[in-house]
Amino acid sequence: MALPLGTQRLFLFTVPALLALVFFIFVLRSGSVDVSGIRVFGNGASHVSYNRDSFSGLLYELYKPIKLPVTAKHYTDQRGFVFGTSGRVHWTTPLGKDILVVDIDTRKPDGENEIFSEKQMHWDSAEAKGPGLLSISHINHFLYAQIHGYDYRFLHAQEMEGHWHTWIKPHVLQAMLASYKFVVFIDADAIIQHLEVPLEFLFNRWDVSPQTSIAMPLDTRQRTAEGKNMSTDSKNNTVLNSGFIVLQNLPHTQDMMQAWIECTTEKRYPGCGHWKEKWSHEQRAFSEYIRYDFNPDGNNIVEIPCNDANGFPGLVGHFDVIDDCKGEFFRHFTMDKGVVKTSTADVLMQTITGLIQKNFVKNNASILVEEGHLSS
Repeated sequence: MALPLGTQRLFLFTVPALLALVFFIFVLRSGSVDVSGIRVFGNGASHVSYNRDSFSGLLYELYKPIKLPVTAKHYTDQRGFVFGTSGRVHWTTPLGKDILVVDIDTRKPDGENEIFSEKQMHWDSAEAKGPGLLSISHINHFLYAQIHGYDYRFLHAQEMEGHWHTWIKPHVLQAMLASYKFVVFIDADAIIQHLEVPLEFLFNRWDVSPQTSIAMPLDTRQRTAEGKNMSTDSKNNTVLNSGFIVLQNLPHTQDMMQAWIECTTEKRYPGCGHWKEKWSHEQRAFSEYIRYDFNPDGNNIVEIPCNDANGFPGLVGHFDVIDDCKGEFFRHFTMDKGVVKTSTADVLMQTITGLIQKNFVKNNASILVEEGHLSS
């Protein structure tokens, strides 16, 4: 599969991306990250005021000029594409520390040239595979959380006996949800495409209401060599992709998560044990069973459009994929993980470009000098 043009431009971003990465690692190691707002699960902590001199506070303030307001009616990206909301504004103020952005994995990126290593990372030689993939994408996830004042965690999970490793998601997410209003999970091979766009705006866009328990994107439809659709359940409905999950802390959500966790015991759902280790594991189990029992109001489970939070440009036509999902807000590189590195650099440079451009425009009079105005 041919890689996007961004791959050909990677060398252009190596130096600035490396400098940014070195800065992130330095502050993480030096202990200068503001930890005053870290909450212990179950302690009921809520919003936290940032110390402007802390790393988190500096990022929060730095990105203010380009951050989209929570109540914006639309967002226009750098291409001029306009994205509106559903018309129903459920969230009018920033939720801050009531939102947790979490990365969950059984792998721990603490080896050579990885994010938790004692030795400095080298961006140029960072590999978008294995724990190296986590090191790259987690920079994107962490930065996004800091920009908008959300909480962030990386949870190193244990393997589950007799289950594929992705089955840890419902177990861990249910436990973490007890301390937050929202928990947002992002896969290691997925990145946030527009760092300046807050989750609250996207919740309004997707009609995630105060009654919504869970939101996940529709999967990209893919056909086998025999022409069978691999992305539908037994009722011929497109499955939901668990690479991006939004959970809201509601009693109904807890009941739903418990049913998902216990699905493979087959006490409630005969046949669910089939998905313990067979693809697509917990994702298929949710779409096959859970979603049909826990959406009584029609908005308890929200299907996010595939084009918003799944796929990536150039995916359609490859791997027998038939949906042209570009991942406009959350880009999921399931079938081409090597692009995660290039895309992470692209996203970072786009936001830095926006910040610098605003400064140039604002200070036009003091920066721009016309030759004709020079003294002879």
